[in-house]
Amino acid sequence: MLPPTLAGELPPGIHSAALEEFRERFGRSSPRREWLIGRFDALLAQAHATGCLRRVFVWGSFVTEKATPGDLDVLLIMSQEFSTSTLTRESRDAFDATRAKLVFEADVFWAQESIGLEALGLWLDTYQTTRDFRKRGIVELELGWFGPTNKCCRPSNAWRI
Repeated sequence: MLPPTLAGELPPGIHSAALEEFRERFGRSSPRREWLIGRFDALLAQAHATGCLRRVFVWGSFVTEKATPGDLDVLLIMSQEFSTSTLTRESRDAFDATRAKLVFEADVFWAQESIGLEALGLWLDTYQTTRDFRKRGIVELELGWFGPTNKCCRPSNAWRI
């Protein structure tokens, strides 16, 4: 369950949420948010269709109380076996920064699980830091809502922050 906001932002830390809780909390309070949550759902569907999606983090103005967030900021962690070379052109949108911005109105970053805990921790610490160097919370989505896929490999719980 997501904690209450402090001055419009999540408290510092990584906060876990189910997709429906995330949608209700951040995707329903304004027309802009409703449109962005639709783009987010399309982005997740594309990433999940690879069969290699392992973790999803969201930060920035979308996970605040701001009525009109600018865009989505997303980090996708993919399995070790994931490669964009096997995707169709349309399936690559989520993994190409320029296309992701155009199609999903999102700044999407992605990495394979092999990035390791130390590097992932540094990335997540950076994403929790605002432009004026304050700390605020980010959300990690619980992926149980998608269910297992066998296209790429089995989900791994071997590394967790």
